Amino acid sequence: VDWVGDDIGVLFACASKNIGHPGVTVVVVRSDLLGSASPLCPGVFDYAGNAAAGSMWNTTATFNVEVVGTVMRWIEREGGVEEMERRSLEKSSLIYDTIAASGGFYTTPAALSSRSRMNVPFEVAGGNMELTEAFLIESWEQGMVGLRTVTPFGTPRCLRASLYHGVSVRQAARLAEFMRVFAERHGGR
Repeated sequence: VDWVGDDIGVLFACASKNIGHPGVTVVVVRSDLLGSASPLCPGVFDYAGNAAAGSMWNTTATFNVEVVGTVMRWIEREGGVEEMERRSLEKSSLIYDTIAASGGFYTTPAALSSRSRMNVPFEVAGGNMELTEAFLIESWEQGMVGLRTVTPFGTPRCLRASLYHGVSVRQAARLAEFMRVFAERHGGR
């Protein structure tokens, strides 16, 4: 990182569900910024205090850090970031392609330019609640859970397929095939 050339003073690296427990955060602060915290700043965010305490001003969530380490070693064994990227593209394409091929039975509120590879929101039959409930029950019976979650697009009409690193390409393909068969049985393509 070119701290000076890029005018970077503070760098935050936050763990997401892809690498462990959400909320694990690493903060790197340019040394010339230490010691200038506002008197209103909570102690945990006074990075001079953290630096003086050897980054131990607050008790580290050791279990969460251990989980991140375990996941990072797994990612490395599986082929690293490049392989996770390849799998993410493959998994999300399976679901988005199934939505696109459904003849409108499934729709996604996510614009093409801003589609997530990790969370694919979709509606069943235009948000038809009876078919959505049937979809959830049948998918649950086949071991596919967690499709109804809070999304920015509205609950309960909009479902979400979460495709984090722990979800295999095979599992995403199972969901895509389930979606295809369900749509055929209920009037889609």
